[in-house]
Amino acid sequence: MALPEALRSRLTWEQYLRTPESMERVEIEDGQVKPMASPTGRHQMVLGNLHLLLAGHPAVRARGTVLIAPFDVVIARRPLRVRQPDLLFVSHQRVPAGELVNAQRLEAAPDMVVEILSPSDTFAHLARKLGDYHRLGVQEARLLDVEQSQVFVLSREERGWHWQGPFVSEQKIPSTVLPEVSLTAKAIFEGG
Repeated sequence: MALPEALRSRLTWEQYLRTPESMERVEIEDGQVKPMASPTGRHQMVLGNLHLLLAGHPAVRARGTVLIAPFDVVIARRPLRVRQPDLLFVSHQRVPAGELVNAQRLEAAPDMVVEILSPSDTFAHLARKLGDYHRLGVQEARLLDVEQSQVFVLSREERGWHWQGPFVSEQKIPSTVLPEVSLTAKAIFEGG
């Protein structure tokens, strides 16, 4: 689908606020709109599995809200930077649930973001995205490699990310954000 003319140039914060709601998967880097590739069926199945596992967990529901893409996370207003993680968890402590119900975007750091890697992802793009999440104050990022059925966990440290993994099969995936939720790579990639 072709982008409207307004989205082909560099957007300001004010222009972004006037942009009509869309189900398009796009990110904005320094005002430049960057369309994202349509996800594969496998990507969507894994995302669905993870959403069910997290959103259905009583401890997660009690502590916060799980949202799936497309949902904008504002990194910066000037220059405009917006990301759309595949899945995010934001605690009620950071953003009360009532504020998210009608929100069109998140202007606070999610506690956790999940990115499902695709073959079109480049290392440079992933590094920029992870850098944005770190600067924003995201506490944990998870990278899901659907081709290898493995999960990497990145915990925020002052100077960067502390990488753990890969986690595969029946290995328990650690979490500093949701320590009471015990997930395995197998459950994420195969369901259950």
